[in-house]
Amino acid sequence: MGFQKSPAPQTPPPQKKHAPPSPSTAKSSSHKSSFSRSFGAYFPRSSAQVQPRPPDVAELLRLVEELRESESRLKTELLEHKLLKESIAIVPVLENEISARESEIERSRRRAEEAEAENERLRKELQELKRLLEVSLSARSNLIKSLKKTASDLGSGIFKREVADTERPRHSRCNSEELVDCSDSVLSASVRSRAPRVPNPPPRPSSSSPSSPSTATAPPLPPPPPPPAKAGRVAPAKVRRIPEVVEFYHSLMRRDSHPRRDGGAAAEVPVPATANARDMIGEIENRSTHLLAIKTDVETQGEFIRYLIKEVESAAFTDIEDVVPFVKWLDDELSYLVDERAVLKHFDWPEQKADALREAAFGYCDLKKLESEASSFRDDPRQLCGPALKKMQTLLEKLEHGIYNISRMRESAAKRYKVFQIPVDWMLDSGYATQIKLASVKLAMKYMKRVSAELETGGGGPEEEELIVQGVRFAFRVHQFAGGFDVDTMRAFQELRDKARSCHVQCHNQPQKLYCRSATC
Repeated sequence: MGFQKSPAPQTPPPQKKHAPPSPSTAKSSSHKSSFSRSFGAYFPRSSAQVQPRPPDVAELLRLVEELRESESRLKTELLEHKLLKESIAIVPVLENEISARESEIERSRRRAEEAEAENERLRKELQELKRLLEVSLSARSNLIKSLKKTASDLGSGIFKREVADTERPRHSRCNSEELVDCSDSVLSASVRSRAPRVPNPPPRPSSSSPSSPSTATAPPLPPPPPPPAKAGRVAPAKVRRIPEVVEFYHSLMRRDSHPRRDGGAAAEVPVPATANARDMIGEIENRSTHLLAIKTDVETQGEFIRYLIKEVESAAFTDIEDVVPFVKWLDDELSYLVDERAVLKHFDWPEQKADALREAAFGYCDLKKLESEASSFRDDPRQLCGPALKKMQTLLEKLEHGIYNISRMRESAAKRYKVFQIPVDWMLDSGYATQIKLASVKLAMKYMKRVSAELETGGGGPEEEELIVQGVRFAFRVHQFAGGFDVDTMRAFQELRDKARSCHVQCHNQPQKLYCRSATC
């Protein structure tokens, strides 16, 4: 739709010029005008006030109205065109989104179908396993009934045969012995019960301690290997408190306006335990066999368990080194049972004393292992400084936790150990705790030597300040933990302190040199 061409304006026709009136006509006209004036005085002409509009103005107004309508219509069409254009641009994006949603719905539908199929398969498998379990249980119950009946019949037959053997002549003795052998083989194959356990004698204590009566009748054992050095007889460590360590630490911490924290050990990620349905079904299936084995152990291993009860109740020790082999022997003997807890609950088992013996033995072994690890630690100069210092920090944390655990155990278990005649001197501050603290002092010496060596190879800067802060913090931590330093560790600390002061002076002189150079320029 476009603009319409307006028609050309019509020019009014030329007016004809009239000739001047003649005298006669002038006379008549004057007469008419006088008449009209006289008549017009009474009847004025209304048409003289309203004149008709020229034809070209009306046409122009009409054209203006049409142009306005065309303009509004064109604006509307232009707006519709823009909206259509924007809609066309959005359509591909919407189509892509719709296709992505449809594909996701399709994938979810397939996964749901697969999960449903897997659930159906597992349901069928569970039903089949339940059916097999019921069949197995019924078969086993029938087998047990038949075995009991066979055993009772065979027992009565053997008794009757023995009575008859006393009355029969001697030539029938061979046949009866063969029959007894056959019946014994049938019983051993059907019942499948284990033979009673013959316990090994407990280990002899290294020192003179009261022993049980049963150990006196036991056959002699070969002499045990020589025990290691006793924990309670270690010479006291030569460490003393150094006030300079505390003073230098506090001065350095005041100077260090931005405290830094040593990174702790990485948190262990607990691994979630997932229960498998098949394992649960297998456990249910084997439950009956397990209960039968427990019942068999209760019936057949009574003498063996009563022997262990007597040994545990009569056990008394004066050295913790003797507790460790006794606990190992006890665990080895109890491992013969199918289920230790399930079998022992049918007897008067001294559970509290056995648990106390295990707790003391394991705590002593852990402490001894920790002290050995700290004493045998060697700093590898080929390793980078950061990982090496981190390893020593981790070892110190282990030593601190070990001492904390021993102090906590001493508070809670010392009375129980004394009641059960378990030695407690290894838990005191004069026992293995002294050796662990001395090992931490040696560890601090290695730490400070490594920091000093790193400062010698460094070129200054904030890294050296951070390293000095770490070294002083570690030294102060060990000083407070161990109660002081020995001579070698104090010498290493003095060396680190001197290097820290020289580094501090050097860092203060560098800005002054830079200022002097800028002033001369």
